[in-house]
Amino acid sequence: MTDRPMIGVGMPAALHLDAFGREIEAAFGYLPYLVGTAAVGKTWRDVDVRLILPDDEFDHLFPPIESGRFPDGLWSLLCAALSELGRQRTGLPVDFQIQRQSYANDRFPGVRQALGLHDRNGQ
Repeated sequence: MTDRPMIGVGMPAALHLDAFGREIEAAFGYLPYLVGTAAVGKTWRDVDVRLILPDDEFDHLFPPIESGRFPDGLWSLLCAALSELGRQRTGLPVDFQIQRQSYANDRFPGVRQALGLHDRNGQ
């Protein structure tokens, strides 16, 4: 995780992403992260936002299902709905996903910029 400014999306999109991050935290109790290419540069196809939940909380929301049946219907619906909400709130092509912490840490060790830390004045 880093506290570097969001260089990839520019302004005022960074302010809108922070506001979206605060909405996600209000609903889930955890801040989401800007990850992927938009977190490190100005060339990106979409804006990857990830909500990383502790394993036990992820499993509570999305109980393990039969092998070969992932993704779960609830998980898919929430990710799609929150991607669309993010797009509406920010004007950016948001790809929102909820991830289990151990999975995210194991497979995606890259830059994570917490969203929602700054208010509308950038403070």
